[in-house]
Amino acid sequence: MRRCEREVTVLLERAQPGARRGVRAHQRRARRLAVLIEERWGVRSPWAWRAKHLRWALEHGLAGVAAATRYDYWRTARVVAAALGRWPDWEPFLRGRWARPDGRSGPRRGGTGGRPPKLAHWARAQGRAR
Repeated sequence: MRRCEREVTVLLERAQPGARRGVRAHQRRARRLAVLIEERWGVRSPWAWRAKHLRWALEHGLAGVAAATRYDYWRTARVVAAALGRWPDWEPFLRGRWARPDGRSGPRRGGTGGRPPKLAHWARAQGRAR
């Protein structure tokens, strides 16, 4: 396992609340994102990532996967950004077709909404941190 894969795995293990299966799925996708970013940009640590790295991975690195799969990777990118404390700043840069499971662009019918992300700051506020 590469250093970038180990670091992103440890980051998500500590920051992501929830069921073990869901955490492991995010870790698996985050490891693939880490490899894509390291191979393209040479950035080894998730703490050195920028929004452009994740956007490139979603837009070009995962271009050959299905829309629903790319949506799963976007959810993982959102969790990683939140674990790094950068989601509010990066959110506008990570908008795209991948932010919907059907791959369509534009706002969802019924406005914003949906399930809130399960992130580290939310778990701490609820007193449920690991």
